[in-house]
Amino acid sequence: MPVADAHTHSNPVKGLGMSKIAPKFKEAGGWFLALVGLSPWHYDLEPTLDGYEKTLKKTLEEARRARESGLKVKTLFGFHPADVDKLAGSMEPEKVLEFGLKVLDIVEKYLKEGLLDGIGEVGRQHYKTNPVSVVISELIMNSAIERAKDYGAVVHLHLEQGGKVTAIDIKKRVESLSAPPHKVVVHHARGKSLAAAVEEGLVATVPGVKGSLERAISLPPNYMVESDHIDDPKRPGVVVYPWEMAKNQLELLREGKVDEEYLWKLNVDNVVKVFGVTPP
Repeated sequence: MPVADAHTHSNPVKGLGMSKIAPKFKEAGGWFLALVGLSPWHYDLEPTLDGYEKTLKKTLEEARRARESGLKVKTLFGFHPADVDKLAGSMEPEKVLEFGLKVLDIVEKYLKEGLLDGIGEVGRQHYKTNPVSVVISELIMNSAIERAKDYGAVVHLHLEQGGKVTAIDIKKRVESLSAPPHKVVVHHARGKSLAAAVEEGLVATVPGVKGSLERAISLPPNYMVESDHIDDPKRPGVVVYPWEMAKNQLELLREGKVDEEYLWKLNVDNVVKVFGVTPP
């Protein structure tokens, strides 16, 4: 059973990096991963425009290493909602917005040159923050969606776990921006949020931890699975490395809790549709 990771990160500075991650994922049945760039400080770089472009280039280097291991890869880079908060302490709100849009200018340049495949992460904070920061983040999210549609690029959204309310908002936002709905991904959706996204016809990804997967498989197979690790041993979080994500799905298959047709839909059919790759 081929396994895809629809949203993952890599940090060769503080973590394992793709030179170690990709071969282990390939060995576990991995065939595809969507590599999403981290913010500059994850690489000990300053959050300047130059720092963002250097981080973007490092992300592209990591994607190349993953391809060298035999994986198909799509690469995304964006301006995370947490970046808004980090810069808000030293900039006026309008300057944070201006800076975030300039980062998207860099991203768009790489999209135009065919070096990037999508924008991510952008979206809203899932924690308490200044309301102005949410407004800034939403303006950046809207700009990202608008830019991506011009290149047929995918967008990964970092959002609150707002269930039906979040799903309705994103559905209406995508419609109002005339974006192709299968190219806008509600990333890291769980529980009621995943169920609402599926019900509203949105594309979503669920973390590949076994508990989340066991709850998700009661839904129609209209989502994808992600590891969403940030490859930092100091911040393991509740997510998993790609090979662990693969193992969790195959365990559910062996336990008879899910069948091959369902997993094929998650790991191949949906991935091919969203990311535009040829199947394994």
